[in-house]
Amino acid sequence: MTNDEIIQYYDYLMRLATSKCNSQTDAEDLVSDTMLAAFAYIHRGGSIEYPKTWLTNTLYHKYNDNLRKKYRAPVIVCLDEGIDISDEEDEEYLNSKEAARVRKELNHLSFITREVLIRFYFGNQSVADIAGGLDIPEGTVKSRLSAGRGQMKKGLETMETRENYLPGQMYLSFGGSEGLNGEPMSLVEGDLIAQNLLILAYEKPLSISELSKAIGIPAAYIEPIVKKLVDGELMVQMDSGKVYTDFIITKPQNTLEYFKPQLDFAHKHFDTIWSILREMSDHISEMTFEHKMGSEERTKLDRYAVLKALQDFQHYGTDKIEVLKFPKRKDGGWWFAQAIAFDAGYNMKEYNEASEYAIHGGHRTTEAFVEGGTRRVRLYEFDTTLWDSPHRYGFAYELYFKHIIPLLWCIYADIPIEEQLGTEIPDALVSHMPTLESLGMIGNTQNRLSVKIPVLKKAEYDEMCIIIKSATEKIKSEIGEEFTSFIASMKTPLPRHLTSVPELYRYHEATTYFVMAIVREAYNKGLHLKDVDYCCPPIVLVYDCVD
Repeated sequence: MTNDEIIQYYDYLMRLATSKCNSQTDAEDLVSDTMLAAFAYIHRGGSIEYPKTWLTNTLYHKYNDNLRKKYRAPVIVCLDEGIDISDEEDEEYLNSKEAARVRKELNHLSFITREVLIRFYFGNQSVADIAGGLDIPEGTVKSRLSAGRGQMKKGLETMETRENYLPGQMYLSFGGSEGLNGEPMSLVEGDLIAQNLLILAYEKPLSISELSKAIGIPAAYIEPIVKKLVDGELMVQMDSGKVYTDFIITKPQNTLEYFKPQLDFAHKHFDTIWSILREMSDHISEMTFEHKMGSEERTKLDRYAVLKALQDFQHYGTDKIEVLKFPKRKDGGWWFAQAIAFDAGYNMKEYNEASEYAIHGGHRTTEAFVEGGTRRVRLYEFDTTLWDSPHRYGFAYELYFKHIIPLLWCIYADIPIEEQLGTEIPDALVSHMPTLESLGMIGNTQNRLSVKIPVLKKAEYDEMCIIIKSATEKIKSEIGEEFTSFIASMKTPLPRHLTSVPELYRYHEATTYFVMAIVREAYNKGLHLKDVDYCCPPIVLVYDCVD
């Protein structure tokens, strides 16, 4: 007779105990004591030839023993077949593998349930004492005892067959403006536990106990992480206590389904689209501010304009861009998050090849106030893999986005960097200036620093955006309806409970490769970035005065 075979008599014992006890809780306690006695007896090498009879007699003995306790009678522990359990044997069992299994299951229970069971069974506290200690009603204590015993039973039944969760990895991105402490990126960066909890709780809401067992980490360790994610608004906690991930997560397998169709669509309409973009570029090149730039800066500006026109058209395909409004977050930011999750052991080769045709993160805007708050400066940028660095902030995400604008502005306005060190410009960022130089953002000629990206006044930028918008409208007129129909069938499905995701984000996978498919075809044909052999980031620095 094994422990698993003993567990099969649980329902029979519950019916028997219920017929003798005055409450469901007392019945469950009686069954638990009976089964633990059986486990201990088997652990010591005992053989139970007739388990139903053995368990029935033991339950009756336990019941009578409880009556003696109730009426302050002498306590006698008696099992069938003349076997007693001594204090030494109790201690031996508590150190056994079986007891370790029980403790392991206990560790996976949620906080209140875990505390109630520990206090009741290990601390010998009464229901009233537990209620007072945890500041919860006695009814809650009883219900948690019942739920906890049920979860323990189920866990012990499935422990040997339960599959271990293999941790994956999640890459988060967001649209909008970050929070005061770099949220939402700072909530998950470098934290594989947080990333995997978000992956696990995406398809359906899960309890803390379910998450604990799925990830294989005791609930006590994941509770503060879940709280951090809920407080940071990457998760939502329901009235039931279950939590779910509150943003869209996709898998690379889903994205790759749409790779070839997007390349085919882009190729089919390339000539039409590129003729419009070429006309746009010619128009921008005639603007006065362009004549003041060096050739590299003009090329970077043209890259930026081409990508923005194409991405604006891409957004048109969803017909939702006009109503996208970023929600105000508790962290002070305004953002929507999205992520791609990779299963453990996923072969990245095919995905990395397709990523050459993706814009990493889309159009991003960073803002800062400089010169005592008298000027507002914005950095508009795209990240690509074509003569560019897709992760130019890779050396330090927070460092880059919080301080890159003050650094660039000091260089552009010829303000000594030394005056801003330790305040607007950390020493750590200055140490990375050689990297920024290699990435085409700053230059250094005869020990004199310069900004190597286009710098525009706000009025000049607005004037350029009018030309970009005109190009976008022309592309819409030519192929807009066909593009809308093309992506309509590829909208990402969402779990039923997830209602906060903006419609635009559901089209992300259907349009991931379209923009760079056009750009790379133009590059391969010698129509774009001709003779470029340097890092050429599509970035624009824009400034204006504050009233």
